[in-house]
Amino acid sequence: MSEDPMVEEFFSELNDKYYPQVMEGLEMLESDDVAEGIEILARPLHTIKGVTGFMAGFEEASHFTHKIEDFLKKVQSHEVESTSENLTLLSRGINMIFQVLEQLREGDLDVTEQEQVLALITEASSSDQVETTTSGAGVDVEIRDNVTIIRVNDPRVHIRSQFNPIISAILVIEPGDRILLDLSKVLTFGSSAWGTVASMGTTFKIAACGLTSDAKQSLYSWGFDSIISIYTDEDTYFTAQ
Repeated sequence: MSEDPMVEEFFSELNDKYYPQVMEGLEMLESDDVAEGIEILARPLHTIKGVTGFMAGFEEASHFTHKIEDFLKKVQSHEVESTSENLTLLSRGINMIFQVLEQLREGDLDVTEQEQVLALITEASSSDQVETTTSGAGVDVEIRDNVTIIRVNDPRVHIRSQFNPIISAILVIEPGDRILLDLSKVLTFGSSAWGTVASMGTTFKIAACGLTSDAKQSLYSWGFDSIISIYTDEDTYFTAQ
């Protein structure tokens, strides 16, 4: 893999350009200049994610970088609080991107530490979020043709208080039953919310309709569309059944 000219050119630019930028951004995080540090970090991470996505054999680095980038954006938007613990976790994840790249280059990838970091990020994203955000507006539930339709009323679904009503509605449904999430009133639906819903996809047959482009992007970027089927609207869903 290291003999590929594209790979060698990428690693040369990685070491000469992107790594110094990342180190500058991490130093700012350590000195509590969080906003500026994130701004500096966002550019090289986005580039690394994009380039490795087109490099054969480095797709895993692109996927991992995307998850770290998503956590970075949550800290930037204050969806996740910028506590010292979360900033340390963010720094650890960013440093690990370079570790993953080197392991892939050498053909000796060890996913154990990756999984540990991603598990901590998932926990931080779901439990350490800023709770001053308005609580969820709840859901309305309707049964149609043996399908439970859960209509989500909150325009933004990101933190636990906003997606808990969805999960509560799902938990009273019989395992194996079909569920349709109507998101026509929702503007944005965060990755944590999608992940929680998708985790129930082994027990229930879940579909969603009425997604905005932002909600779709969050769903597709994390690969949750392999679990949750997407339809334009409610009528399209029932026509397809």
